[in-house]
Amino acid sequence: MKESSLALLILLFLSLAAYGQSVARAQQFNSANIPIALPALPERAAIHEDTLAARSIAAVKRLEKDVLVYRSLGEFEANGRLARVSFDAFTENLTKVTAEVEPMLRRLPQGELKAEITNALDSYRDGAFWWQKVNQPRVVHVSALKATDSNRNPSDTAFLSTVPYTVAIHWRQAGRYLKRAERLMESPTGN
Repeated sequence: MKESSLALLILLFLSLAAYGQSVARAQQFNSANIPIALPALPERAAIHEDTLAARSIAAVKRLEKDVLVYRSLGEFEANGRLARVSFDAFTENLTKVTAEVEPMLRRLPQGELKAEITNALDSYRDGAFWWQKVNQPRVVHVSALKATDSNRNPSDTAFLSTVPYTVAIHWRQAGRYLKRAERLMESPTGN
């Protein structure tokens, strides 16, 4: 009885070792950049991906219309505004665009085009995050007041004074990502 169990255990071990070697070889071949013949995707799939990417870019560009993108630090300091719309209007539009774009991005294949669109959307989210830190609504609700807001030390005040620059940088970076995505869409290879 012990001999048959031992033989079965040895057989199981050898089959696992053989399987492990075949998996390792498959990974070795894939990492060696050996071209693997894949079945050709139908043209409809490529057209569908282009449509998804174009719709995603168009949706994210709606956010670009809401913000102000400055060409220089001096231009930003002269104007000082972060957007053409209020913070609440921007965050509402950002929520709508995010809900529209994320499902399309999930359906796009991994690649440079998807990364650029994702980076643009993420830059707008990051900008909104920082803008929220310095947003001061014109109407203040008494229930929203906090005792800690008035107890800022000088370093907090200095830090908060740099936040608008951070927001402006995120808007500018989002615009760059969008332009790269548009160029990739125009290129003959797509991505």
